[in-house]
Amino acid sequence: MYYHNTLRYKGAMKAYSLDLRAKVLEAYLQKEGSIRQLAPRFKVSARFVWELIHRFRRTDSYAPKPHGGGNPACITPSQYEIIADLVKQHPDATLKELCEHLQEKCQITPSKSSMHRVLDKLKLTRKKRPSMRLSVTRRISKPSAKLIKRK
Repeated sequence: MYYHNTLRYKGAMKAYSLDLRAKVLEAYLQKEGSIRQLAPRFKVSARFVWELIHRFRRTDSYAPKPHGGGNPACITPSQYEIIADLVKQHPDATLKELCEHLQEKCQITPSKSSMHRVLDKLKLTRKKRPSMRLSVTRRISKPSAKLIKRK
């Protein structure tokens, strides 16, 4: 949503309501002010008012445009079962390794973030990084000698 002045842009923009669009357009057509004067009055940007008027003149409609759809996902739902099998076969695999295994099986090259989103949808956990050396994990798990008080 667009927040006027000091507030910041948060998340995906939603289309302004038809009611607001009609009011802005009506005010402009009734010559109640210029584009720059109407924008703060209705708490919208001047660019929105200009595009609304321009669209109305071209198409005779002030309705918002339909959603564009976005980019299609690299990993399709038909490949989810393959990914679930890969996680069962390689439970310690990192995201990068899972991407490599999927590339071998399906000849697609997903990003780590795409793989993460799919694993999240499937509610599957994954390993975040390769195994640490055994000696390092032992040192961390043992209590420090400094912390043990002597009597």
